[in-house]
Amino acid sequence: MAGITYDEAAHLLRRMGFGGSPQEIEALVARGREGAVDFLINYAQVDNRAMDDLIARSFDFSDPNDFTKFNRFELERWWFTRMVHTRRPFEEKMTLFWHNHFATAASKVFDIFMYVQNRKLRDHSLDRFDTLLKVVSEDSAMLIWLDGIQNVKGSPNENFARELQELFTMGIIDVVTGEANYTEDDVKEIARAFTGGKVRFARGSTDPYAFEFFVNPEQHDFTAKTVYGVTANYSADDIITVVSARRSTARYLVKKLFDFFVYPITSSSSDKQTVEKFANVYVSSNHSIKELVRAIFVSDEFYSDRARFALVKQPVEFIVGAIRMLGAVYNPGTYEPRNQSNVLAALSIFLGQELFNPPDVAGWNLNLGWINTATLLNRFTYADLLVISRTRDLSAPGLWLSHEQLRRHTKANPKKTVKKFLSVLGPLKVDAKMVRALSDYLRTDDAGNIGTFTPDDLTVDKKVRGLVHLIMCLSEFQLN
Repeated sequence: MAGITYDEAAHLLRRMGFGGSPQEIEALVARGREGAVDFLINYAQVDNRAMDDLIARSFDFSDPNDFTKFNRFELERWWFTRMVHTRRPFEEKMTLFWHNHFATAASKVFDIFMYVQNRKLRDHSLDRFDTLLKVVSEDSAMLIWLDGIQNVKGSPNENFARELQELFTMGIIDVVTGEANYTEDDVKEIARAFTGGKVRFARGSTDPYAFEFFVNPEQHDFTAKTVYGVTANYSADDIITVVSARRSTARYLVKKLFDFFVYPITSSSSDKQTVEKFANVYVSSNHSIKELVRAIFVSDEFYSDRARFALVKQPVEFIVGAIRMLGAVYNPGTYEPRNQSNVLAALSIFLGQELFNPPDVAGWNLNLGWINTATLLNRFTYADLLVISRTRDLSAPGLWLSHEQLRRHTKANPKKTVKKFLSVLGPLKVDAKMVRALSDYLRTDDAGNIGTFTPDDLTVDKKVRGLVHLIMCLSEFQLN
């Protein structure tokens, strides 16, 4: 079994989750490459009751009509609480991936349906792709977002049929061959296969979030359709089976997963070979998402120099990652508005990413799309907010970086302290000049004089907090 270095384990935890403490990284090192990946993927075996108990204390979603306790902003607070406190980081990271892939938004969809969809994406994130695609196609949020409930016999709405092919499965052109994957006639015919889809509250259920999909036979087109040159009496399920089995879908999903988790795929011949290699895994595993992502995360491609720090951190990754790496405290408070904190969701919006509300059906523009002069300054503002967040009561709602946590990583001399925090927040690779500049900062007093470094409480509270801020403002920390 292949081993895994500390840097590789940190890379794995950043990509499969949001980063973690040195102890969490060392635990992955001890498992080896495949063992570490299997531990993160097989998250159902990990005890997550501490997070579940926190969620139960902090949120009251028992009545979706109680808008003081159930609304978009509460949903955002709920998901950030999950991402910060979960012991199953890959569960939340895959949910985030699918949320961006099957992008729907609260700008058009009722909050209750966004919540239900999020739960479905989490529950089915590692299923066969066919299964997940069927769940999404019958989901209330998707039916509303792409006007599926208006898709009826005699007047088919083509929105879902188009995005099904363009964004959710195969793309307009094949990732490898460059050939067109479908025609306008395919869009029209597939739209007819999805006619009549509706949603209603589940009969006999006591769960206020239980909705069921059904097909109104009077609004469904039962006549034959011609799709990809083959004529048959296709149902929606038939189309899902056909589309999921196409080679172009395997290739497209590999590209989307690489773009999100590994590095941006180009049109080069070597990248096309990489796509084919992992498309084979999709096909041979009967479209298993779990087997596909496992193959990616144990691969040499994932641990290559090209993959290291090749992606720009999403705002969510930037915010949650710093908290988990530094061991900061986020207490969401309770469901009572006067006793809660939604600071992380507010900061994420400030940085350009509002959960449950991507900008359009194509989702967020990843990587360089996150960085401009305004959002970069906003990232620096978050770094500042994090390091100045002091409290004597860590049980109070809010975001706190404790003195004790900073002291734990502070060393006897400035250079070792700098290197320790560069390791905790990455590990980040910077040149000797930057290490020297950061070390000099730790030794510089308010008058600008460089003196000695004394790791006492005053220095930790003032200079070490400043050091964390400076490291989070480095270009290296913006990368994942």
